[in-house]
Amino acid sequence: MVYIFAVIGFFMGFGVGLGTINVLLRHRSKKDIQSDKSLRWSYGLMVWLFAILGGWLGVWACNNYF
Repeated sequence: MVYIFAVIGFFMGFGVGLGTINVLLRHRSKKDIQSDKSLRWSYGLMVWLFAILGGWLGVWACNNYF
């Protein structure tokens, strides 16, 4: 049961992270995003941190509420 909550939380966190960088990068052109290598680490890391946080929140919710 914990694994199910962790996987669901991970995917939801990943989706929230992608939505967040979509909002933050909406004023940049596609060419600028593809050519700027520094964006990979900052925004890519942000998505993975949201995903890990979502997985952790899923485990926390399972342990506290179920």
